[in-house]
Amino acid sequence: MSTSRPSVSVVVPFGEGPTQPLRAALEGIDRQEGDELIVADNSGGVAAALSDLARVIPATRERSSYYARNAGAAVGETEWILFMDADCVPRPGLLAAYFEAPIPTEAGAAAGEIIGDPDQRSLAARYARDRKVLSQTDGLYGRGRTVAATGNLMVRRAAFDELGGFVEGIRSGGDVDFCLRLQSAGWALEFRPGALVLHRHRESVPALLGTFARYGAGSSWLHSRYPGVGGRWPLSPRELARVGGDAARLSLRGDREQAAFRVIDGLGLVAHNLGYRSSNRARQAGPI
Repeated sequence: MSTSRPSVSVVVPFGEGPTQPLRAALEGIDRQEGDELIVADNSGGVAAALSDLARVIPATRERSSYYARNAGAAVGETEWILFMDADCVPRPGLLAAYFEAPIPTEAGAAAGEIIGDPDQRSLAARYARDRKVLSQTDGLYGRGRTVAATGNLMVRRAAFDELGGFVEGIRSGGDVDFCLRLQSAGWALEFRPGALVLHRHRESVPALLGTFARYGAGSSWLHSRYPGVGGRWPLSPRELARVGGDAARLSLRGDREQAAFRVIDGLGLVAHNLGYRSSNRARQAGPI
């Protein structure tokens, strides 16, 4: 096996759902000698079914993916940690792509790309894919290239330990907070768009709107810590009227897909603003 790159601990928080998709994802990672697969079980025991493939550790003190990531990273022993979400599917050669060129010594983390899984056909998944919701280069996380999502983030262990990992006790916003603290500490954030994972988006519109509401809670929390960061998505009667007018025009032109997407845009604004007024505190029981 090739040893041309450093060893990596792949840490995946698991909160709920069937384990088979995660098993398939883990089996698709291009491992070499010295790599580790670590599943931080935030479900209360479901992930034990993966113990023949990965090191499964319990992480049930709170229902927070950030707490689970910290727990997973704590048992790893390699120089680099790849944080990947359980609903992500690595493309072939993911780890090799991160190190295709050496990561600069001043970089504390490198962000790969996240795109929607093209095999998902639901309206909600098509919308999220069209809007590049989790893209590290052209979506919510890619604009400005100063923060990255933990769905596909390679972190130098020295930097992770220096920062004390992710903030715990929260539902959303921990990845943005980590990246901001990383750069405040003098580390750089590198981007590796060739290191690609596919993300399986929510399959229903209500579930997608629930995600946007959670983002809203995280945005409010971030804004309280970093004034000017986060903030509510723009919601006003005028904005909603503009969204409705766009949807009507698109429908009249026969573009029903984009018309439906504009309706979801409007609903997403409402969901985010409602979430902005809610607590970002992690729950002590129940799914993430």
